Amino acid sequence: MSYDARQIANWFVERARADGTALSIMSLLKLTYIAHGWHMELRKLPLFDNKIEAWQYGPVIPDVYHAFRNQGVHVSGSVDAPKPLIADGDSQLLSQIWDIYGHMSAFKLSDLTHEVGGPWHIASSAGGPYARIPNEAIQKHYEMKRLQAQQAQYAD
Repeated sequence: MSYDARQIANWFVERARADGTALSIMSLLKLTYIAHGWHMELRKLPLFDNKIEAWQYGPVIPDVYHAFRNQGVHVSGSVDAPKPLIADGDSQLLSQIWDIYGHMSAFKLSDLTHEVGGPWHIASSAGGPYARIPNEAIQKHYEMKRLQAQQAQYAD
């Protein structure tokens, strides 16, 4: 099932609130993007259909940015978004993303999404600021990350 990216962002906002953690808008954007990437790698389908662009500080989902930006640097609550329930399997994936990446600073998350040769780097190099980042590039990148992790595991 494909969602609206604002639903996914709202999931992270609610999870952060439940954990007593504050999220910056930059962290929220990166977590939403990373969840999309791993969903593409695992399920071979987009988590959401919203456009993703290469902005100065990494991948940005404009719909999420514009929905949350009036809250300031730190996100204080959920925003209006379509309300279908997030399927259990997708919610479990989001929980895994939160458990792995949720404790990282916004700048660490930004570094992770700025990798040379990654989707943001390729899109911004080829198309400049605000270039669209295609799902195919995101999926390929996260498939490579999975392969690298498996190779590292077997090398130990």
